[in-house]
Amino acid sequence: MARSEQLLSAAIAHHRAGRLPEAERLYRQACEAAPHDARAFHLAGVVAHQLRRPDAGALIGRALALRPDFAEAHNDWGVMLASTGRLAEALPCFARAVEINPDYAEARHNLARALRSLGRADEAALQFTQLLKADPNSPLAHFNLATVLEMAGRTAEAEQHYREAVVLRADFFDAHLHLAALLQRTGRLPEALAAAQHAASVAPREAGARNNLGNMLRAMDRHGEALQQYRAALEIDPNSFIARYNIGMALRGETRIAEAKEHFARAVALKPDFLEAALALCMAELPALYQTSAEIAERRTAYAGRLAEFTAKLERAASPGALAEVVGSHQPFYLPYQGENDRALQVQYGAAVCKVMTARFGAASPAPPPAAHEPIRLGIVSGFFRQHSNWKIPIKGWLKTLDRSRFRLFGYHTGIERDGETEAAAALCERFVEGPLPLDGWRHAILEDAPHVLLFPEIGMDKVSAQLAATRLARAQCGSWGHPVTSGFPTIDYFLSSDLMEPPEADVHYSEELIRLPNLSIYYEPAEGAPARVDRAELGLRQDAVIYWCAQSPPKYLPQFDEVFARIAREVPASQFVFIEFGGGRGVTERFRERLDRAFEAFGLDGRAHCIVLPRLPPERFVAAIGQCDVLLDSIGWSGCNSVLESLVHNIPIVTLTGTMMRGRHSTAILNMMDVRGTTAQTIDEYVSIAVALARDSAKRAEVASQIAAGKHRVYRDRACIVGLEEFLERVARAL
Repeated sequence: MARSEQLLSAAIAHHRAGRLPEAERLYRQACEAAPHDARAFHLAGVVAHQLRRPDAGALIGRALALRPDFAEAHNDWGVMLASTGRLAEALPCFARAVEINPDYAEARHNLARALRSLGRADEAALQFTQLLKADPNSPLAHFNLATVLEMAGRTAEAEQHYREAVVLRADFFDAHLHLAALLQRTGRLPEALAAAQHAASVAPREAGARNNLGNMLRAMDRHGEALQQYRAALEIDPNSFIARYNIGMALRGETRIAEAKEHFARAVALKPDFLEAALALCMAELPALYQTSAEIAERRTAYAGRLAEFTAKLERAASPGALAEVVGSHQPFYLPYQGENDRALQVQYGAAVCKVMTARFGAASPAPPPAAHEPIRLGIVSGFFRQHSNWKIPIKGWLKTLDRSRFRLFGYHTGIERDGETEAAAALCERFVEGPLPLDGWRHAILEDAPHVLLFPEIGMDKVSAQLAATRLARAQCGSWGHPVTSGFPTIDYFLSSDLMEPPEADVHYSEELIRLPNLSIYYEPAEGAPARVDRAELGLRQDAVIYWCAQSPPKYLPQFDEVFARIAREVPASQFVFIEFGGGRGVTERFRERLDRAFEAFGLDGRAHCIVLPRLPPERFVAAIGQCDVLLDSIGWSGCNSVLESLVHNIPIVTLTGTMMRGRHSTAILNMMDVRGTTAQTIDEYVSIAVALARDSAKRAEVASQIAAGKHRVYRDRACIVGLEEFLERVARAL
């Protein structure tokens, strides 16, 4: 045997035994002894890489120079590049190895994994399919194929392969977890829970199994049981930052925000670079309800501080794009409820999340402007193509009335809830894409349609809409007032609003260019058919009382205005105020009732005798309940809109106070549109005075009701705003 072969044989033995320095020494001697032996240089490069030697790449490069068709060397060169994060450079190495030797399973596996990591799911699926054909009974092959099929949005096929994986290997823990997550994302929560329970039975001492089971329970609003599972995970692993984070999420779901903050903070302490927990901790500074006006200032300052901490962490993060799947899970939804100009804080938040999405996806290539006579492709992205205020105001009107000779409409329904209105929306779109899809799948679907303009009716409520809004998928991207606050996103160019609702100086409230569409900016249609029937007795209302309808979401009621109700009650002793319970947990409703009790007590009154809190009502009963009331008292600071429009069927007098920002001026605009001028106040005292006068004077109530009945037709089916929208879309799409 030649000396070089002896050296190689001995080196390989050391290598296999894990004696890397000895193997390296002998490999290098073999290279010197046989300078044209590609195998010696290849193996020397492999062990040099394992020992982190700087010349590892040069050694493998020498092997490939000696033997260009050396499949193993191409594969290992790819492995080296991938280990340093250079996946795009590693990819052709793996592809070349497979090209040389199509049966080289390791190289094909590496190629498939690299494609998956680069988001090229369809190509990865082809490679994993080839591996599965070679070994059809491999649970790992089924599992890997399922992961990329899921990425590509081929959910049914992915589910089939996850199930094949767990049939072939009943204790395949990761396959059970992925199957549970897929079922959860498709809204099949009972099946998802069963899969999560199976995973926990396979690995009862695995903290990840307990966390996953808790996640399923939390998705089903079974927060107490979820907490039990998360705490079990902590018993298994006391340093589990994920379990701490999940406990915070479950507590937040029960609106136990102070407790949630403690656990988010502990998660960050356990893992300082845990960006998801840092973002959750930031948003936990924005509770749904405040006890005092001083608390609003405190929480706003705290939020600003946490946001600064988060953005600093993000700047230092090695892989900010890893947070992309989390964007939208924690949004500053409750910030605008504080009643202030949020532009500066929203800009800081928007810059952070857009940085994350850019790091994850890079820059897309939006469609060029349409040709001279080409219709404009308009995409609408929303999680609310269903019975929801965002559908009624404004999506439905856009889809029904935009000129199809000038516009091609594409709908992207990012939510998983659907109903009859979803079917109606689909019928009104040239193409209608429904979830659930992975984020890559949504991006691909939108870019495939090449919209000239993308419109997001709201940014701040739906997770996936926020993720997509934080990327550049069209040359012109617009937000609107489904959540009436500036997005702060540098990727959103325009904010479509209402000329009647915006104050003169409103441009300073937006990071986007403010577009004041005519009138209310919405094409709104009244509900068809007669409303449902209810009576006062079944609502717990007195027959002899003057009933004020105040059923906005409790977060809209700021503590500094609680005295308004007590002041009215002092002047109208036979009065009742109807509120509605909070949909996100009993605690908020209870704290709101305590606030009202204090406000009434300060005036020597019993709040429980005057204030009625109704349970959540289905839409038809909600509208019917309005008709049992005498006066609608609009919420101050964040005005009603959908509920005020729905009240028009009853012609009930509406009392409002004109706010300083658009979100506090909805009802003012609606009343002005109807030419009803006498019930809009400019001060708190005037608001109370109007409310009292209407209670005392039934003739006055009848007069206002007649004015509403005579003028409400102006609110319905307003074509002026659609003409304004069409002109705007033409301008921005063709001028790019």
